[in-house]
Amino acid sequence: MTKVVAIALMVGLLAGWGVFAPAAPAAEPSESAPTDGEEEDFEGLPEAPGREAVYFNCTACHSIRQVTQQRMSREEWDKLLDWMVATNGMHPMRPWARTRVLNYLTTHYGAEEEDWAGLPPGDGRDVVFYTCQACHSLAIVKQQGLNRVWWDETLTWMVEEQDMPELDDEDRALVLDYLVANFGPGSRRR
Repeated sequence: MTKVVAIALMVGLLAGWGVFAPAAPAAEPSESAPTDGEEEDFEGLPEAPGREAVYFNCTACHSIRQVTQQRMSREEWDKLLDWMVATNGMHPMRPWARTRVLNYLTTHYGAEEEDWAGLPPGDGRDVVFYTCQACHSLAIVKQQGLNRVWWDETLTWMVEEQDMPELDDEDRALVLDYLVANFGPGSRRR
């Protein structure tokens, strides 16, 4: 009997059951909750080790969409988990469980180089990526080869004539620095 209990506990631990303390009281059962024999779909999270841990830890406080819309590096996910523990009262995970969660998030919702559509790393890349891509292909940006004055005039034209949201002064300077360094007249990247 002791051997059966030990095996059951081991299976439960490997499956991720009982590993995390709940961050909030459990929700009332609903009619759409899976019944015996049915399998949860985990709201579309890809099946892989760590899926259950990610799902149950994250949905204890917010929608799983707040996870699936992100694309972050392992370091960024790690900092976000620290922030959630420190600021939002998320229960700290055991180190091995946190590693499993970080592996899952990085694998399925990590920032990969191809996610940046060929934009090279550097300060301002994220602002350029999200601002420019909202209206047009980044290929247009990458082929220009403009100097700072022309990039600045292009941004002004985009705001005035194409309804691009205006960047604050700090973001505008960051974008201009990035564009000139990576897609200016003397850039090797074009």
